[in-house]
Amino acid sequence: MKKRLYFLIGISILTGICSCQKDFLQKPDTTGNTTIETVFSTTVNAQAAIANAYRECLSMGLSQGHGTLAALSGELSRGYSWHEVYNIINSGMSASGNREDDFNSNYTNIRKAYLVMENIDKVSDMDASTKQYVKGEMAGLIAYRYMGMFIRYGGVPLVSKSLTSSDDLNISRASLQETLDFIVTKCDEASAALPDKWPDNFYGRLTKGVALAIKARSLTYAARPLFNSATPYLSAGENNNLICFGSADQQRWQNAITANEAVLGWAAQNGYAIINTAGGTGIKNANAFADYATATSTPANKEVLLAYKLNENNNIWKYYNISTYGNNIDGAGYDMDNYGMESNFLSNYYKADGTDQNWPMPGDAVRPYSDYNTRMKELEPRFLADNFAHGIDPLNNPGDQGWSALNADRGVNQGGSYGKGVANSVKYYYQAGSRTWFEYPLFRMPEIYLSLAEAYNEVGNQAKALENLNIVHNRAGLPSIFETDQVNLRKIIQREWSVEFYNENHRYFDAKHWKLDDIGNGIIGGPRREFQFTTNGQSDRLAQNLLTYYDQVVFQAYWAPKMFLDPFPQDEINKGVLTQNPGY
Repeated sequence: MKKRLYFLIGISILTGICSCQKDFLQKPDTTGNTTIETVFSTTVNAQAAIANAYRECLSMGLSQGHGTLAALSGELSRGYSWHEVYNIINSGMSASGNREDDFNSNYTNIRKAYLVMENIDKVSDMDASTKQYVKGEMAGLIAYRYMGMFIRYGGVPLVSKSLTSSDDLNISRASLQETLDFIVTKCDEASAALPDKWPDNFYGRLTKGVALAIKARSLTYAARPLFNSATPYLSAGENNNLICFGSADQQRWQNAITANEAVLGWAAQNGYAIINTAGGTGIKNANAFADYATATSTPANKEVLLAYKLNENNNIWKYYNISTYGNNIDGAGYDMDNYGMESNFLSNYYKADGTDQNWPMPGDAVRPYSDYNTRMKELEPRFLADNFAHGIDPLNNPGDQGWSALNADRGVNQGGSYGKGVANSVKYYYQAGSRTWFEYPLFRMPEIYLSLAEAYNEVGNQAKALENLNIVHNRAGLPSIFETDQVNLRKIIQREWSVEFYNENHRYFDAKHWKLDDIGNGIIGGPRREFQFTTNGQSDRLAQNLLTYYDQVVFQAYWAPKMFLDPFPQDEINKGVLTQNPGY
């Protein structure tokens, strides 16, 4: 295994999705003994600043102890009442209350990247080429953060340097187009400066391919219906250009195609590819379970262009490790108890033969547990790799008692209560054993293929859409898809996104930017369902103790059209500089 990004270890991390800042453009505290001159006096000191910029800029959207985005998107249940996501699911986001993103921290972290970019030339023992690489890295990190804000908010204030007390901090929102142009420019700046490959001891730092991928994702979201429309999701009056391009332009899909094809071209020349050990296009992958599980779980594999490399036990990971080993993480086990997959989402998975599974719906007759057991085992390899079905040992770490149904379940089902979803996630931990951390994938190669499938379908090239879709679908061990109707194929591609990127922080934003018809009726909002089980009274969730199961609506999730985009904090709006997104 390649060496991990060592300089990310041991630097303090943000705490809380909504940690407080007085002003989103505030000048940082410069008291104390550390100065710009000391930080950038040597390569060793500068590496700490570089690592900190990575750690903070790439943490966007990751759990900080308040739940996961998968719960907001209807992939997983809502957690407990002390979780941020629980309250958002119950009552929605609020400008003065619960929000999915800490808007203020974006600018704090962007400033860290600018400070490195502006001061790296001061390092006396660093060669000129490395300094250019670092500048490219920082441009890429800035683009990554702005991409996240673009997707969440639309147009946002654009900052082109680290601000000082003498600068005007009253920066209003840029238009949607200006924000996209800024991201693309930063990506181009980064890709021109970055290397194709780093030495092994720096594996995991941004490459030219990552900059291309940030650009490709940004342009893909720009082409989707939420932004690529003549009218916004809600009227913002004279400020519609902050949340909508004002036209539905097919050229945006062509731009997305060009950008994603550029990533594929770079990947082919630099050793990155989707992992399929069974063969090429059109061939069902007989090794689908191991290939997909490796791609999502094994650090430094050839499918991951960029990962969040925080290789230590921390609250960030406590919602992902269901094993008894995960109990070493503060709060793990108990906090995970209420994060089972919802039956709303389960229907996205195919059976291993590519057909749909027949699951019970609310009001159907109660079925014996044996029916559940049989149907779970019939599902496609991605489900089996990603999930721990009740009463069935997960396949991700076979023979490891720490991951067994008997032992692992005790960590997530304290007290013996049932109805905790249809299954629990074990994604990211294939052959992990006692390792509790994992490297969260931020860009995997299937994203590029599915973006191309989506874009080619939208411009009417169904042949190319199917070619790219089936690369992902066949790798999953499923037979090729031949649907050519644009509307039907669109739904199939969206379904593939959902399954391939389950619990990878895609669906919450994808569902909104696709403007899915049922977004308020069982996806993000509306009735959310989970399987309920009857038992023989034993607390261990083992097959012999489970008697029957049925599907039931367990809560209603909040949805309103205003939630297509996030709100800006009310205290920032009160300053009279920023314009709030409509509905808040």
